[in-house]
Amino acid sequence: MAEARSETSVDDERVRVTTWSFEKAGDTTGPHVHEFDYVLVPVTGGTLTAVSTADGSTRTLTQVAGSPYTGVAGLAHTVTADADGIVFVEVELKPQS
Repeated sequence: MAEARSETSVDDERVRVTTWSFEKAGDTTGPHVHEFDYVLVPVTGGTLTAVSTADGSTRTLTQVAGSPYTGVAGLAHTVTADADGIVFVEVELKPQS
């Protein structure tokens, strides 16, 4: 398995915007914990498998291009592409003081 490619284009006091690209099926983010609540915007459609690092459970994530969804801070998992050419943009929402 190869690492998915990530490119952060914005990282300021309000948001962090990262584009994730999975070139081949099997590419993975590796284990990580979401530091902030986030909005994920699929650029391409496709399915990914998420493995919870807390209990080892798995779930399939079916993404539809242009259909965003949200996630919460503290989610710990690994995400692996089930197909070639999956891309999404993650917008992390930093707390405001």
